[in-house]
Amino acid sequence: MKKDQFFSENLISWYKQNKRTLPWRKNVNDENYPYKVMVSEFMLQQTGVSTVIPYFENFINRWPTIQSLASAREEDILLAWQGLGYYRRARNLLKSAKQICNQYDSKVPKSLEELQSLPGIGVYASGAIRSIAFDKKAVAVDGNVKRVLARYYGFSGRLDQNEKLINEQAIKCCPDKSNRQYTQAVMEHGALVCTPKVTKCGACVLSSKCYSYKNKIVDQIPEPKLKTKKQKLNCISFLSLRGDREVLLKKRPKNAILGNQWELPSTNWSKTKHKFDKNLCPVPSKLWNKLDVNFTHKFSHIDLSCSVYFSDADSSKKLISNDEYKWVNLRDISNYPVTTMSLKTLNELNLIQI
Repeated sequence: MKKDQFFSENLISWYKQNKRTLPWRKNVNDENYPYKVMVSEFMLQQTGVSTVIPYFENFINRWPTIQSLASAREEDILLAWQGLGYYRRARNLLKSAKQICNQYDSKVPKSLEELQSLPGIGVYASGAIRSIAFDKKAVAVDGNVKRVLARYYGFSGRLDQNEKLINEQAIKCCPDKSNRQYTQAVMEHGALVCTPKVTKCGACVLSSKCYSYKNKIVDQIPEPKLKTKKQKLNCISFLSLRGDREVLLKKRPKNAILGNQWELPSTNWSKTKHKFDKNLCPVPSKLWNKLDVNFTHKFSHIDLSCSVYFSDADSSKKLISNDEYKWVNLRDISNYPVTTMSLKTLNELNLIQI
């Protein structure tokens, strides 16, 4: 048996016996199955399976069909997404649902070209959705797949250095049938057996033909990816309370990081530390006090350090009021998609519990 055929057939057989029971794998004949696969693929970008499961279940319970999702408010989607991070995925998922309902009669399209015309769906996601949702031949190469192929064929170097080679090999290995099982099998194998650090070569159905295993170089492939230097940015957040139960929140700009989420009003994010200036404050007050609450919030490409100033709102003066700002009762804070950093601040001061 050729090495490529051995790879696909053995992984499919292994998958049938060892696949995890995951909520987006259920009821493949249900008319909403492609929609659920699409939702899962959006959620699984940059996020692990165990984290995604409860979010996926809650999301599908609330929006069980693509039509119901297309009719949802963006703010409600962001709230349901809260904690998953990478919120652009949520906005793109909503845009894709609307486009599918408008252009494709509320049915997730099957072709790679049509799938890639949807917001947030690229080469990988289109291949995954086509193969998993419709059992059609398509190649889906994520990080797990890259690692499995690199070790099996002995591609030395970093994964990004071998991207073209890996993609070419992935096409050769892709079978003409059982594509739903095959696509998930390669990913599953990378997640459960051929893992990044502690591999389980003794339980691997590919080991007899695996170049890295036979040459005892599994721990050397792939080489670690280069670390990218993260930006170090700073901001000031302003905690303003009206009475003892209402906090002032501000909606972040639509196209900014964490766009359309609510936060404690803050300065712009800059490389230099801000000096406190009353002109920066969102509401008039006689006194703003710096609190002993400081956070470094870590994003994929940014470390954001935040200091916090507090004041009681001066009820004798006109308070800010427009579409960007809102006074929210602390007991209702969970009804708004609030940034994690702002929630941590309120929790640290025992104003809410998270």
